[in-house]
Amino acid sequence: MDMKTFAEFWKGMFYFVATVSLATMLYLVVVVWQPLWTEGFQNFGDISRAIMRLDRTAKPVAEMAPLMLGEMDAMRSSLIEIQSSMQTIEEINPSVREMTYTMNRMNWIMERRMGEMSGEMDRMGDKFSPAGMMPFNW
Repeated sequence: MDMKTFAEFWKGMFYFVATVSLATMLYLVVVVWQPLWTEGFQNFGDISRAIMRLDRTAKPVAEMAPLMLGEMDAMRSSLIEIQSSMQTIEEINPSVREMTYTMNRMNWIMERRMGEMSGEMDRMGDKFSPAGMMPFNW
């Protein structure tokens, strides 16, 4: 094999590989991707209308958001003031602190006991005597 034959062989291989690659790319574009693009462009109108509708509905919310954040910030600052005043009251009067502790304890006990009592009542069902027949329910 001489040099001229060797060079022509590789030129032919280059053109063959290039032709196969180009044919594969064309196949992908025309047969595989074209239907997907066409379907996407058919849905583009629906998508565009949905975006416009979303813009009309989201715009008022976006305009209200800063006002709502301002209101929330004001509420937070007023709650901080209330908490600080409560701490001040508790520091001034120890009986207020004890009363708060007692109220919290009563709430905790009531929550716990109400659940237990409800469970006991469910277990008892209709085993109570009719009202007024006996002094005690057995």
